[in-house]
Amino acid sequence: MISILAVLTGGCASTFLVSKDCKTYFFGSDEEGLHRMLCDTGDLRDILADTRLPHDLQERFYEAQCIDPSYEDVKALYAALTPEQKRAMKFSFQKRGYDVNYKPIGNYRYGYGYSGPEFCPPDSDY
Repeated sequence: MISILAVLTGGCASTFLVSKDCKTYFFGSDEEGLHRMLCDTGDLRDILADTRLPHDLQERFYEAQCIDPSYEDVKALYAALTPEQKRAMKFSFQKRGYDVNYKPIGNYRYGYGYSGPEFCPPDSDY
């Protein structure tokens, strides 16, 4: 019974949402917009370097997201991180201007430190 529960909960594990310029994706997805947002801009290299994860693990994340995209591989790598490493990864995204686990709705988003909505740009590169 315990092994079945472990398989079920492990199989349901996912990553987290990353948003920038009102575009939102699950980290690890193979969507073209996420690839442009993280890989083409070089942001993912900087984000991973800020996490201070072991270099080989950074390379595995980069390969699974940018070289040979595989959501399943990114999910497995993320699931194997310690809680502290997961927090470091999310914080690193935030340091680079990404919102984590927040999806702008409709035509606006709430800006941190603002009392009202901040309107999303009509077009973005992602």
